[in-house]
Amino acid sequence: MNGTSTKQPDPKQTGPKHKPLPAKDTGAGRYRRLPTGAHSLDPEEVRRDQRERLQSALVELTAERGFPAVRILDLTKLARVSRPTFYSLYKDKEDLFLAAFDEIAGRANQVVRDAYKGDGSPVERLRAAMLAFAELAAAEPDAVSLLVLGGFGAGPQAFARRNQTLESLEHGVATVRAAVGGAGRSGASRARKGPVQNDLTVRMILGGIREVTAARLRQHRAEELLSLMTDLAAWAATYPLQLPAGLQPPRPARATRRGAEDNGQEPSRRPSERARQAEGRLPSGRHDLPRHFIIKNQRERIVDATAEIVAEKGLAALTIPDIAKRANVSHQTFYEMYPTKQDAFLGAQKVGLHQALGIAVEAYEAYTDDWPRGVAAGLRALLGYLASEPAHAHLTVVDTFAASPLATEIRDTGLHAFASYLQPGFHFPVGRSTPAIAPEAIAGGIWQVLHHYVEHDIVEQLPCAAPQLTFFTLAPFLGAKEAALVARQAEKAAAKKK
Repeated sequence: MNGTSTKQPDPKQTGPKHKPLPAKDTGAGRYRRLPTGAHSLDPEEVRRDQRERLQSALVELTAERGFPAVRILDLTKLARVSRPTFYSLYKDKEDLFLAAFDEIAGRANQVVRDAYKGDGSPVERLRAAMLAFAELAAAEPDAVSLLVLGGFGAGPQAFARRNQTLESLEHGVATVRAAVGGAGRSGASRARKGPVQNDLTVRMILGGIREVTAARLRQHRAEELLSLMTDLAAWAATYPLQLPAGLQPPRPARATRRGAEDNGQEPSRRPSERARQAEGRLPSGRHDLPRHFIIKNQRERIVDATAEIVAEKGLAALTIPDIAKRANVSHQTFYEMYPTKQDAFLGAQKVGLHQALGIAVEAYEAYTDDWPRGVAAGLRALLGYLASEPAHAHLTVVDTFAASPLATEIRDTGLHAFASYLQPGFHFPVGRSTPAIAPEAIAGGIWQVLHHYVEHDIVEQLPCAAPQLTFFTLAPFLGAKEAALVARQAEKAAAKKK
């Protein structure tokens, strides 16, 4: 294979027919006010119209500026409603976001469910559902962008609502997979019990689809999604409905804030070599330390302090005095390194990504003649590093989207670099057809799993996910049986080294 998929069928013939979701009015008419003064309109109809105009304004302005930059003044001006009217309908900007998010999520879920209920095999119905979602994204890119990306930076309630929606979707898809994959008596029993515990396959598949969708929406290339969904459906179909034996990790410990274990104590973590070298303040007064060493140490202490504060308090609470105090540097030293706290955030993000990718690539390149084992080694090294750097993991994986467009670009560059190491998979085994979108989707799926572990403060358990992540990465290229074998062998080899 050379990295390109075989000729794809006409999307119109890839699944059962379905009715696309009627597009909402996207012209200036959606902001046209109802008649003022004496009229016979139902007051509830007037309020419904005002709510719709405000939600449409939020969708448009969030796509244009990002949610944090949207002001209530901007919303009321564009929607042509007064501020008193706004506050009679919504408590605040986040309350409006939640209403808009729920409305879009409800319509998206409806169109996907309607498409999936059609005739055909499970794979055909999956393809039809994904095409229906792509049609919605192409028709309403700003709305779907709010659904996929808008929760970042919109406040804790909005982020929690996003997570609830995704978890509900994941559970529904996992239940369907368990029912479809449970042929026979034992399968029916499994279907009644629901999806297999700790099977990350659905989270990885949906994560890959979301990442590909989000990337096209950010790049204003939503029209490409219609053709990409056929490839994505083919990629998703490469994973078996049941997780192969020997890949399921131990049941994760109960997640508590900042990774505390059930006994209330912080879990023991072995700090990374980089973190150990950066600890402590350098000697004051006269000394013989080289200037470049001093600068490097100060810079690392600043980025470590930035990561720790963001992980503990959130990005909004990050201040330069707090960074300088925790890093044991003067304000002058801070400003010599970084002009603003946003620059310090980007510096911490770059350090985290550079270290994570560097460690993964070093482990990967130790197996130049065995690409599958190299992938397994690289993934395990990556997970181990993230477990040893929980603050940097949180900043890099969870807080990026809420920071700035530049932070998102840096993160995307890291994902593309990771995906590039999957390209050799197209060359074997000979004769196997792998969709060209696979590396990008796999990288996105892995990122979403990392996000789940870090966000739920169980980052120390990430190494336990190595067998499944290895299987997920290799299955589209090697086939499920061979990928599971490599994952199990890598797990045994890692256990012997402990």
